[in-house]
Amino acid sequence: MAVPAPTPLAPVTPVSAVTASVYATTGVRSRVASAIASQVGDPPPTHVLLIGTDGTNLSKILADPANTGFFNLMDQSVTGATTLVGHTTISGPSWSTIMTGAWDTKTGVINNIFNPEPYKSWPTAFNLLEYNNPAIDTSVVADWKYINDMAAAGGYPADTSIYVSKVNDSWADTDAAVTADTIDLINNTDGAASSFIFSYQDQVDEAGHSYGGGSLEYAEAVTNVSDNIQAIMDAVTARELATGEDWTVLVTTDHGHQQSVGFGHGFQSPNETSSFVIADIAGDSANDGKQNLNYSTADITPTIVGLFGIPLRSDFDGVPIQSNAAVLNSIVTPVDLHQALSDAISMYGYPNIGRDITLGIRTVAGSVPYYLDIITNTITGQLQAIVDQQIFLISTLAQGAQFVVQLTGDTLVAVTQVVARAVGQLTGAGTIPPSDPPLPAPLAGSVRLPMLPAAALV
Repeated sequence: MAVPAPTPLAPVTPVSAVTASVYATTGVRSRVASAIASQVGDPPPTHVLLIGTDGTNLSKILADPANTGFFNLMDQSVTGATTLVGHTTISGPSWSTIMTGAWDTKTGVINNIFNPEPYKSWPTAFNLLEYNNPAIDTSVVADWKYINDMAAAGGYPADTSIYVSKVNDSWADTDAAVTADTIDLINNTDGAASSFIFSYQDQVDEAGHSYGGGSLEYAEAVTNVSDNIQAIMDAVTARELATGEDWTVLVTTDHGHQQSVGFGHGFQSPNETSSFVIADIAGDSANDGKQNLNYSTADITPTIVGLFGIPLRSDFDGVPIQSNAAVLNSIVTPVDLHQALSDAISMYGYPNIGRDITLGIRTVAGSVPYYLDIITNTITGQLQAIVDQQIFLISTLAQGAQFVVQLTGDTLVAVTQVVARAVGQLTGAGTIPPSDPPLPAPLAGSVRLPMLPAAALV
């Protein structure tokens, strides 16, 4: 993004009050260290924003002229139509790939039941930034708890983690709250500190599960996220104009969606394996509006790590798109970007039939414990509502039933998860070990500042 001469930064606003719960440390250590570094002539701080929109088909973005937030960003970025062919199209495995730079063949993540163990061997972008340079101020704001859990795993968690629970029983309102908190984080970024922000939005995937990827509701959710992206980019632009900073912005999705109501995703149809990367790399205005033929969602973390000058792992599956020669040589100038991206999407098909069947078996096995967990939580939640009413005898009986359901459900989930992991390994998940050693454990007795409410982040 081109940036004119700096002007004074406008006053910032506090973190949104609609955030339902916050898991945070203040990052004061990061800001102090960066302020000291800036006094001794180090390079200017790096700022990277990653926006994740779950279950979003690029074809649906391109099909609707109302999606100007996406289109405006594409006009100042390089965009690639990417694919997950040959990999599980479930959110947990896919976001793990995005945040570790390693495919499910390495991480072993098979479903949406969170397990912190894989991130000890395959550190996330948060881990790599915090371990190698604690002065970088790292943040995440999301409305799916799995993302916050992943940002807290691996021994070197994000400095600030904001989880937004469902607002007004509306995923659109919830994503709007994520957007507001993201803008607050942008506005409150310390200009002397390098920073990384991951902003995650869920409504498109939720609309796909409820109505199908070909529905009007799905298209409306895509447009809502497009508007949210425009609001976030307006905040980035305002900050750049006010400070002279130059931010890198990356936008991606974890998988696509089936067009009809049903399983949603998890298999290998082109609609499910469709993904994309939009990359507005700081200082690269020469490639604005172009297309890349070689992007991968596995490139996200290597790109982030490389932008901060941190050494790359040798066992990344992805590469830093700002410096890898093969990727840079894959930038083309299409006559019509939207048509060229649509043509690229249509090039991707299915994996070979053996791989297709193998991944289908893994998805079915991994879905059993996940849906058992959902059913257990739904029933115990309904029973809790009866308990809360304090009805004579009835509430006591409900409390006893709740204990039985929870115990039974947890046991079934644990047993089926063991089976699912075994099936996952037999079908190739987690079979490739890391070649790099794990990050050293944090020093004994090291102290991170306590979790604080949103108001304390101002």
